Amino acid sequence: MKPTNVSNRRVIIICSSALAAILLMVWSIALSSAYSEEQSDKFWAKYYPLAIGNSWKYSVIGQSGKTEPQYVVWKVANSSANSAGPIFAVWQTPSDADDTGMQLQFTTEGLRELSGGFFLLRFPLKKGGTWSGPGQERVFTVVNEGERCTVGKLNFDVCAVVQDDDREAKLRTITTCGLGIGPVRYEYHKLVDGAVQPEMTQALNLISYSVK
Repeated sequence: MKPTNVSNRRVIIICSSALAAILLMVWSIALSSAYSEEQSDKFWAKYYPLAIGNSWKYSVIGQSGKTEPQYVVWKVANSSANSAGPIFAVWQTPSDADDTGMQLQFTTEGLRELSGGFFLLRFPLKKGGTWSGPGQERVFTVVNEGERCTVGKLNFDVCAVVQDDDREAKLRTITTCGLGIGPVRYEYHKLVDGAVQPEMTQALNLISYSVK
């Protein structure tokens, strides 16, 4: 009887060890997956770096009635916070009468514009991804992500291109962001009866920036 008992105890020990190894492997995979997703969120967030003092200067293309070069500057002017984290105010200079600036906040879901209640960037940020703004009247589409892009004389190794169709405003905005830099180009087209006009009405090309 003794040999049999010893053998049974060995089987129990081996099974317990195997179960512990399996549980450890499952826990490691789950932890790795969560860490990977967190790292991805941080990676995508670099397409729009936010810190007080960050600024982007653009040349204005296609502004009718202007004989001299026109420029605008977007700057992170101040920050506040709520229960979800920091909120950054981004303002344009010179200011546009129709533009009240943006209140931007990064969450695990993406970059949210709080005053309008929509996401400028929605995670996961992958080519072909889409999401909607309030009332389904605004649809965003990721045209490209992770590829090189050129704006004027500036070249960027990793870029994301997001198309924003705002049916209420009858406007399509195509925003190109450079990783670690922010928006490097804005391109605007009119929407007529839901169809986009091929000729752009205006574009903003990045010419200089300061990012912390």
